[in-house]
Amino acid sequence: MSFFDYVKQAWEVVRLNVEASDKLAADEKAFGPAIGIAAIAGVCYAVGSFQLPGIIYFPILIVLKAFIFTGIMHFAATTFFGAKGEFKHLFTPVASAMMVLWVAIIPAIGPLFLGFLAGIWLLVVSVIIVERTYKLDRGKAIVTVAIPVVVGLILAAMLAAFGVAVWAVLGR
Repeated sequence: MSFFDYVKQAWEVVRLNVEASDKLAADEKAFGPAIGIAAIAGVCYAVGSFQLPGIIYFPILIVLKAFIFTGIMHFAATTFFGAKGEFKHLFTPVASAMMVLWVAIIPAIGPLFLGFLAGIWLLVVSVIIVERTYKLDRGKAIVTVAIPVVVGLILAAMLAAFGVAVWAVLGR
């Protein structure tokens, strides 16, 4: 398949076409294109927020986030729920579904408002992908997807608290 064919498959995953998700998960050649689709989301964020240097590092950050998000989900599903499956079979459709984040290319409202909505939809899509990939029931899939979100929020709160503490010490 060409990269464009993988983009079409990614669109089907975003539309909650479970057969497309299953097909991507089973396709051994889809891992690279999935990384490319996620990286394009980073470029879209850079363009939509008028941060031209971000064209270099936003794609790297988005792909890194995809690996971390999927890694935590894989760990949660296999450790807490005893699911069987391989990381790459989860990563490929999840990273491909990051195509929904391409809406961030729209200036002003793309990176913030539409990007937020797309991120919420990505969580919904991720629940379906986890269900299909690991054969988990809906509740366990929701918890599996919620775990990296909660971990991210805790880390963000800790980072914010650290920033406030540094500001309080240095700002005086």
